[in-house]
Amino acid sequence: MAPTAIFSSVSANSSDAIHQMKASLRRTPETLLDVLEQSVSRYPNHELGFITSSAHDSSIQTKTFSEFEHNARTLSQSMLAWGKPTGSVVVVYLTEHEENMTAVWACLLAGLVPCLQPALSAQQSHKEGHVGHIKGLFGSAIWLTNETGAEQLLSISDIEIHLYSELKESSAASMSLDFKAHEPNADDEALLFLTSGSTGFSKAVVHTHRTLLAACHAKGASYGLTSDTKILNWVGFDHVAGSIEMHIAPLLYGASQLHVHPSAILSDPLRYLRLIEEKSIEIAFAPNFLLAKLTRDLEKRNELFGTFNLSSLRRINSGGEAVVSKTAQAFSATLKNLSNDPNWSFVISAGFGMTETCAGCIYDPIDVLTTPPSHEFLELGTPIPGCEMRIVDPADGATLRPDGESGELQVRGPMVFVRYYNNADATTSSFVEGNWYRTGDIGIIENGKMRLSGRIKDTVIVHGVSYGIPELETHLQTVDGVTHSFLAAASYRAPGQETEGFVVFYSPTFSLDDEDAPAKLFATHRALRDISVKMITLPPQQIIPIPINKMEKTTLGKLSRARLVKQFKEGQLAQHITRAEELLSIARGVSFVAPSTETEKTLAGIYAGIFNTSISDISASDNFFELGGTSIDVIRLKREGEGAFGLPEIPTIQILKHPVLSSLASYVDRLCSKEGSQEEYDPIVPLQLTGDKTPIFMVHPGVGEVLIFVNLAKYFQNERPFYALRARGFEPNHTFFTSMDEMVSTYAAAVKRTQPKGPYAIAGYSYGGVVAFEVAKRLEAMGEEVKFTGLINIPPHIADRMHEIDWTSGMLNLAYFLGLISKQDAIDLTPSLRPLTRQEQLDVIWKLSPPERLVELQLTPSKLDHWVDIAGSLIECGKEYNPSGSVSSVDVFYANPLRGSKSDWLNNQLKPWAGFSRGEPAYTDVPGQHYTLMDFDHVPQFQKIFRSRLEARGL
Repeated sequence: MAPTAIFSSVSANSSDAIHQMKASLRRTPETLLDVLEQSVSRYPNHELGFITSSAHDSSIQTKTFSEFEHNARTLSQSMLAWGKPTGSVVVVYLTEHEENMTAVWACLLAGLVPCLQPALSAQQSHKEGHVGHIKGLFGSAIWLTNETGAEQLLSISDIEIHLYSELKESSAASMSLDFKAHEPNADDEALLFLTSGSTGFSKAVVHTHRTLLAACHAKGASYGLTSDTKILNWVGFDHVAGSIEMHIAPLLYGASQLHVHPSAILSDPLRYLRLIEEKSIEIAFAPNFLLAKLTRDLEKRNELFGTFNLSSLRRINSGGEAVVSKTAQAFSATLKNLSNDPNWSFVISAGFGMTETCAGCIYDPIDVLTTPPSHEFLELGTPIPGCEMRIVDPADGATLRPDGESGELQVRGPMVFVRYYNNADATTSSFVEGNWYRTGDIGIIENGKMRLSGRIKDTVIVHGVSYGIPELETHLQTVDGVTHSFLAAASYRAPGQETEGFVVFYSPTFSLDDEDAPAKLFATHRALRDISVKMITLPPQQIIPIPINKMEKTTLGKLSRARLVKQFKEGQLAQHITRAEELLSIARGVSFVAPSTETEKTLAGIYAGIFNTSISDISASDNFFELGGTSIDVIRLKREGEGAFGLPEIPTIQILKHPVLSSLASYVDRLCSKEGSQEEYDPIVPLQLTGDKTPIFMVHPGVGEVLIFVNLAKYFQNERPFYALRARGFEPNHTFFTSMDEMVSTYAAAVKRTQPKGPYAIAGYSYGGVVAFEVAKRLEAMGEEVKFTGLINIPPHIADRMHEIDWTSGMLNLAYFLGLISKQDAIDLTPSLRPLTRQEQLDVIWKLSPPERLVELQLTPSKLDHWVDIAGSLIECGKEYNPSGSVSSVDVFYANPLRGSKSDWLNNQLKPWAGFSRGEPAYTDVPGQHYTLMDFDHVPQFQKIFRSRLEARGL
């Protein structure tokens, strides 16, 4: 007996057999109308199913391929009555899948070009501007819409509107047996799609029959589509994923399809699983936000575990946004729990695609439970057949980047669009020689597989370093008080601002009219700032809470950054900003201390300039580093402070030790009154003091200074205090250490004075690693518990290395560490400098040093000379050092060494730490070179790794 389920084919009768025989003799489809004709000829009784926005009971309306084609033909005849020339553009603005689908095919049959219009903005000015733009772009376009759409368009003059309901009604009465469908050529315009308009109003992407069919053939081959395949789609038809990937491509192969209005899935996530089970779905689509929602809604439904038959599902395509690896794994685990077959598995296929590439063109199907992802976001994999990809230098768009290095992603192939409608300049600028399309995405190809690291325009560049906004958004979404998926961050450079910044828009989970709204808003904004600082070393310039009913999403459930920034720039969000400032002012009222002295007011002005905020927002109790101050900002504060107060010098260490504005003002007053007498040496430099977790004590590297830790310390705000230990000898009249024992005794006493009782977390960078080990031993000898001893890129045995370093090599090492010369300079200069006098050597280094770097470090020849002596004193302390004894455990972090291979460095130099650890040592790979692992480029990743090891040790 023939099956009666919605997606099953009816057994072929003699008529069907004739249809299939004729179809098999025909040539391969060259146009979309060939696809429609072929699908009807070969599979007349296969069905298209639809669940509408009003179908609260999951009722499915079905059409066989033959019935659907008949309806499209009758609709097209009514369109011909409009009397429009062949090739005229029709803007299709409908909400239901079946209406959209029928209208598009009717346009094609009538020789018209459909342009799919996503939901119009509720903002009247933006809506009117967009419609006016479309009118100018297409000359005089026809709008085909429903009654609701027509109401939205009523206020706009001089546009031709036709109602779908009226067109459908007239078509039923005017069906002609003599109707002859339009016969397009392969290179005729077939479909137009509107871009998101991230750089202004939308561009219209032109796809021909040829580009669309090339994409559909390639997708079918990649997905394994056959006439038996069953597709579940809930993405709107106005999106390329919904129309091309989930309708036209399956239609080419005769695959059955179920199209569900998004509201039906989002309102009831269980419906998604029921449909997969009931209709034996094989391929579905779900962007990251839906995976996250389904997981949140279902992962704790223990009563449903083992109750679903999901064995038909073999692949879920995901696109539109980066897929978070942890989300994919949690989703897969949840579905496995819900499945009644413990051996069942499926793949999640994260894809890259754009409107310009007919949706997904690069995919990587992966079972994330059996093959754990190695990156924070799922890899995007390899191109579909016929598509090529490459990574190039964004500056010239042509120079190939080596494997594993990031750059601009470019693609080419027969599925790439041919042009932007009536926009030759945009078309020309989108392609480079060889017909490579510039996607605007930053990607990395490694071992033949591609992954993205952000959009060229979806990045924020802070002091020359690029940070991906999508990754930042992923972390900001986790903050309590933020409505999930209603947060967007966008780069923004205010007038006169030195470096690029960003703005965060979000919808709060609480009402701003609640009695406790000030406290909740303050906590939410503080958390958003903290994560921003951890992620990209910079707090947002503005955080704007917007009611959820004012935040508009695209078809794929994404917020438009471009639209939000435009509203921000034009002052349309002023009321939300004002309300937030009122509430935050109430919350700050208790702790806010207005600067009172002239010194405090002057410093407040400098703080405000550095952090691009109003002087009135700066409190005398504000901590420079908690506001987001970086090591570069410290230098700027020092330089501007010296100029403002007419001081020859404000020592950097004093800024580090007096980060609170009122405290720094008091110190500056003492300097100005000549009372800034020599302070007693204290090795402890508090780089950040917030948080209640176990503090970190970080020992200086071999150059003795701790400014390098400023950027790392910022990542621990409101989590745990971060103290640095600075060598003795930088300040006038402070003597150098003369032995390792003296140094360790001084540091251990300072740590105990700062944190009287354990457990302790001690770490050291480079040379500081062995000092940290000795301090940990000393604390344990005092009966204290040291839970974490972190040794960063340093072996236990350093004496031989110390004996190799003479004054010349020590000076070159310091110069390289400070960024005055390159690593190769340090190697090449060694033999030529050794015969020279000390002063001559310093002169050579000084002349080679970049002037801007000398200004940044506030260096003078005499200061550099003195710094070399400090570093030399530390070398002397290490010459007789031989490790002994042990600590409870060690964590060794290793980067690329100064010389030799990384594997040799690990196995032969660092593994001996095992002999000095009573517990199992941990060896953790970190990015960067020995002298660069804490630079702006690498510290964001280092802090994540470092934090994970602290947590692994119970801290």
